[in-house]
Amino acid sequence: MKKNLFIAGMVLTFGLCVLWLGCAKKAPTPTTPQSSIPANQATYTPTPVLGSFIVQVNDRTGGVGGVTVIAIPPDNSVTYTVKTLTGGFAYVSPPYIQVGNWSLEVPAQKYFADSKISAPVSAAFQAVTFSSVSQSTTPTPAVIYLTPTVPEQFNNSGGGAFTYNVVYQQPGNLLVPIKLSFPGLPNNWIPSYGPTSFGAVNPDFASITITGSVCVDQAPSFAVTGMDLEPTPYVPAGAFSSPQTIKKNFTSTLTVQWINASPFQNVSVCNLEKKLPGTLVVTGSGECGTVSVYMTECSTNCFAGQFNTPNGNTSAQNAGGGSISFGPGSYSCTVWSDGCFGTLHAVSNLTGASGSVQCAGNGTQTILSTTY
Repeated sequence: MKKNLFIAGMVLTFGLCVLWLGCAKKAPTPTTPQSSIPANQATYTPTPVLGSFIVQVNDRTGGVGGVTVIAIPPDNSVTYTVKTLTGGFAYVSPPYIQVGNWSLEVPAQKYFADSKISAPVSAAFQAVTFSSVSQSTTPTPAVIYLTPTVPEQFNNSGGGAFTYNVVYQQPGNLLVPIKLSFPGLPNNWIPSYGPTSFGAVNPDFASITITGSVCVDQAPSFAVTGMDLEPTPYVPAGAFSSPQTIKKNFTSTLTVQWINASPFQNVSVCNLEKKLPGTLVVTGSGECGTVSVYMTECSTNCFAGQFNTPNGNTSAQNAGGGSISFGPGSYSCTVWSDGCFGTLHAVSNLTGASGSVQCAGNGTQTILSTTY
């Protein structure tokens, strides 16, 4: 009896062990999925941004219509081409707005250069602006400056060529090329520059050369002004340089003399007229201009005085005559005047310096002597 009970106990114990081992959780192996990880986990899908965003093109006077704009989304998958409406607005309308940095471009057109920007877009009706002026609360002007800024100098009337670098910096992201305008320069100074228009990048660079040729005796002072390429050119705010001077490093002299000849003649018409031959002498050193010489007489009631020269003849200025131009040299002339000896006047056509002398008696008389 006891033996039978022992055997039954062993069978029961063995059965319980088998049942426990069968229900026990197996240890995971590297190739066995963890039961805590779902077989098909859900992936987050962002809500697409629907609608259009706005690109505006502004010049100095406001929005510009009819401007082509190119827009490329962050994944570079497609190119959208739109055109601004009146007011300068264009609407980019993709199936959905890719959130991120869009590449935007205003290709070269009208009087604008090719302009490119990258701008973040994340919402419908968001605005991105191209502008030729700064968008800060305190607008920044354009900048033109020349280098070198130290004065150049020329040492003789042969002049020379003087080259300056021009820097043009624009305040906005809509690029506006310019061409340069020069003021009037003294005789025989000639400006040139290249390229003929610039500003397609920011900043952009050009060079100008001021050349003194043939004969120069006056210091040129100049500033350059940038003018846009509109049909009616406009100077963007700030698009002018500070003045520059090419200094003259020598002294010029100019002398005009009358050498009386003998004898003079008294000629009786209705008053006593005087006919005086002589030589007009124009000399100079480092001087490149001409002088204008004219004659006046004491009376204009009877005889119209004459100033007869190799360069032409004229009556007395106070009798309605004019002046005659002379360069360096000696000129045989005759002065006819009414009532007394005539007076000769000389004016430098460069500096405006003037002088006069009455042609009386023998010897040399100085009409004008000046230095500059």
